[in-house]
Amino acid sequence: MTPDPIHARTLRAMAAQAGLDAVGWAPSSPVPVDAEALARRVRDDMPPELGYVGRRLADRLEPSRLLPGVRTIVMSALAYAGPAPGIETMPADCGYVSRFAWCRDYHEEVLRRVADLARGIEAHWGARARAYVDTGPVLEKAWSMAAGLGFIGRNGLLITPRFGSFVFLGAILVDRDVDEPAPPAVPDGCGTCTACRDACPTDALQVPGCVALDRCLAHWTVTARTSPPPDLPLAGHLYGCDRCQDVCPWNRRAPRPDPPAFRPLPGLHYPMLQDVLDMDEDAFARRFGATPAARRGRLAVQDVAARLASAAQTDARPADDPSAG
Repeated sequence: MTPDPIHARTLRAMAAQAGLDAVGWAPSSPVPVDAEALARRVRDDMPPELGYVGRRLADRLEPSRLLPGVRTIVMSALAYAGPAPGIETMPADCGYVSRFAWCRDYHEEVLRRVADLARGIEAHWGARARAYVDTGPVLEKAWSMAAGLGFIGRNGLLITPRFGSFVFLGAILVDRDVDEPAPPAVPDGCGTCTACRDACPTDALQVPGCVALDRCLAHWTVTARTSPPPDLPLAGHLYGCDRCQDVCPWNRRAPRPDPPAFRPLPGLHYPMLQDVLDMDEDAFARRFGATPAARRGRLAVQDVAARLASAAQTDARPADDPSAG
């Protein structure tokens, strides 16, 4: 006997009730990526600290390894950008913390909502469901495209038509079909726009849709295990980088719902570099402990802060100061 399918209309209502801004779905097979190209990129381009991608590549390419009997991948998006300005208004003696990290760790808040939806699916249809938010071997961006949530922009990020790219993604694997086909694909919306490429201070976006990790500030200040290369301009970024998103026309015209959970915590919207440099472990934990930056650790964050402070002092010297050269 074939189990009842998930009703699309009810699924949308449940996602909204769970506090999610968008939801879509796609059949779990075939996986919407070029497996050989992905394996090649993992082998040739991924730095050691992203080795977990390769270690669980088989799981990413075969969702049934995560949930036997899976039929559908339900993808959701939650907008997080509020009205607080980006790096463009930051004082010279401060460092920039990316929007995703200037608030409490998003995994907890987003997973709570995605897990609520997963439990609702299980309770309503007697299905089995498994939820992930950025921590499991799920190809979130590829599945989001397949589920009609958005398109991959020139900057390599998923761009949703309504909220732009400032969205957190959640995935739910379900062992049921949905009674409607997957929502239509969102066509590419970048066209000839090169705003993100032009705004990148390290030229990391020369290939459309692909980020050169060896040049990306977000990689070097968030995930890299070593210090940023000496010749890489940090351009004011202490942890993460939003430049390619801030200039994107899709983000500029997107609404800013200002969710309280993602507002800047005290001292994290433009933290003063000297304050960061003066922190001991307790002070660092008080300021950054609830955020994703806690995983980076005090010494790594202070290493970047020291470089930013040195660059700021150099820039502030008069042109005829002999020490400036």
